[in-house]
Amino acid sequence: MSEHAIPLSPVENARAYRHSLRGESNRQRKGQPKTHRNHQPVFNGKTPRGMAAKVVACFRGHDWCRNPDLIELRQQGYTPYSRMFDPSFQPKPMRITPRSESREALTALSLVLAANCDYSPDSEYMFEVMLPVEDMARRMGVLHVYESGRKAYDVLLNALRVMEQMDYVVVHRDRDTDSGQHKPIRIFLTEKCFTSRGMTVENVRESLHKYRQWAIASGVAESLRAKYERHQLKMARLGINIDSHHSLKNRLKQIKRWVVSPELREEKQRVSSDLEAVLDEQARKLRQLRPSTKSARYETAWRRYVASGQLTTARQMMLETALKAEFSQLQLTDTEKFYRLLLERAGVPLT
Repeated sequence: MSEHAIPLSPVENARAYRHSLRGESNRQRKGQPKTHRNHQPVFNGKTPRGMAAKVVACFRGHDWCRNPDLIELRQQGYTPYSRMFDPSFQPKPMRITPRSESREALTALSLVLAANCDYSPDSEYMFEVMLPVEDMARRMGVLHVYESGRKAYDVLLNALRVMEQMDYVVVHRDRDTDSGQHKPIRIFLTEKCFTSRGMTVENVRESLHKYRQWAIASGVAESLRAKYERHQLKMARLGINIDSHHSLKNRLKQIKRWVVSPELREEKQRVSSDLEAVLDEQARKLRQLRPSTKSARYETAWRRYVASGQLTTARQMMLETALKAEFSQLQLTDTEKFYRLLLERAGVPLT
């Protein structure tokens, strides 16, 4: 300031421009357009044969603008997972028609879930997605890697949260060992995910029944079972356990009861009955091969000891189960030795 300059008044000084960091990111772009999104969601994975191909074909032509569940959710407003447990959060209603970016994300995520879902009716829980979330983002084309190496897939997480609020998926979140954050670990499709796309319960049951018959006839059933067992071992190795989540287990059991057809239940019951008949026949043949001169001394002593009331039913079942687990064929091959060991373990003196 020169010596002849007039100093500014406090009011004029307050009105003077002060540099702030509010537009710093815009200034650093130097006139370049702002990045709207890093990637466009597009399903670029392979669709396996069988039930997955049929479901993917059904999901591909879905119109999200006419989805009644999505319209109802947008009228109420989204609730992000970060505010899910915040009682003060009030979702804001949105316009009914979703933007094209949202529709693309929901379509790509639905195709990835359908292509990598477990459709075996023999699994413990139905419709589990056998793919990590990072691989899902990679097959959707939305996995973004920053210069620092950090990986982000917010497009997938937001679309998954929307499908969770519509009750199309059941998501089990747990602590990720790599990042230390709570992320979706296990994802299951619900029955509403199929019925909302025009598939009826009878169609799903019939398709699953035919898929199981095709897997058995083509020899794929064993590989599918081995794949599911490897997935279970991986979850156990990561420490992911849903046994304590009773509401989640009940929901998954409800889905399986809805989807398993009566024909499949009858087939399982028939196979179990045939297997029991074969085992009974083998036991009968082994009893015939046993010498008839042996007396049932220890068996009679065990029955008498149980009937006397000195042994509780729980204790009896525990002893018999433990001995059968240790010697699976002993009761069929040498009955007297089996009951003699039971008497010894029960602490009954043998004379």
